[in-house]
Amino acid sequence: MINLKKTIYYFFIVLIYYLLLTTIIFAFSYISLINGKTYDLFWIKSIQKKIYFRGYRDILHYNENCIMFDKNLLYKPKTGVCNFKNTEFDTNLTFNEFLRIHEGNNSEKIKKTDLVVLGDSIAMGWGVNDDETFSYYLQKLLNQRVYNMGVSSYGTVREIKRLKQSPYYKDIETIIIQYHRNDMFENIKLKINKEYDLTEYNKNFNYEKINYSNLGFILRNYKSAIRLFFSDIIDFLFEEENLELMNFSWDKEHLDPVIKKNIDLRDKRVIVVVPIPPWQKLFNFPKVNEEIEYLLIKLNKEHFFIIDDHPNMLGHKEIAKKIYDYLNAN
Repeated sequence: MINLKKTIYYFFIVLIYYLLLTTIIFAFSYISLINGKTYDLFWIKSIQKKIYFRGYRDILHYNENCIMFDKNLLYKPKTGVCNFKNTEFDTNLTFNEFLRIHEGNNSEKIKKTDLVVLGDSIAMGWGVNDDETFSYYLQKLLNQRVYNMGVSSYGTVREIKRLKQSPYYKDIETIIIQYHRNDMFENIKLKINKEYDLTEYNKNFNYEKINYSNLGFILRNYKSAIRLFFSDIIDFLFEEENLELMNFSWDKEHLDPVIKKNIDLRDKRVIVVVPIPPWQKLFNFPKVNEEIEYLLIKLNKEHFFIIDDHPNMLGHKEIAKKIYDYLNAN
């Protein structure tokens, strides 16, 4: 009986100290984040990342200063300069009617040897400036124009639709499509000829950023912080077992028909580029495809922002280098 009382006593003492420690770590993580500081440290990173993705971050395609309604694409970037910032970056994105502009690609003289890049927020360059995207670095390496048509949150269907509405599809022979797993839903569901109305746009983009000083928001994230300590320990001890496994054959099953149906592969070369972070692992990735080429690009931890899952400037340089090497070898 005495031993049981001691066990219960020590259990509550440990619990109290753990909750106190959690409070200190959470307070430091939260205050640091709202003051523009992120840390690649055990437990702190996980807490900051949870707060960030639960509503603290700004999302570009919900930003009325950056996007506008489009009946064919639901939304598209506004022409001009858009300031887009989050904790780890403060960037200016420059768009014309079809492209994100970088040095040397704002030209009306289109050549067959030029390249066009399609994709979502990664290709567009979420978190990096105009002359820090992989399209820009690839252009410098190849010494030929690369047109960046990437738009945040687009799937492959809208990427191709936007390309075919532009002046670049007719003349350019090489199309690079940056693919991400979250493109698959659009590739399954969306018809390329779909038209939207303003009501649908307003419904989708009636977005309000969460009040991060709200007590409910703070308590919800504090509750998560209690268990994130143990999640980080498990991730550290079983890193390989906790990798996010992705069967790429599912993606390819829905991606190939979209490309083949909407791009004339008789006179176009299509290269699907798939950058993956170190916490993901693909299997059944195609090695040979005569009609559509696939390039897997494995990125490292240093190629990403600390809490934002997008590639940083170093990541974009690495993607450009891998594409450049592939083009030279093939």
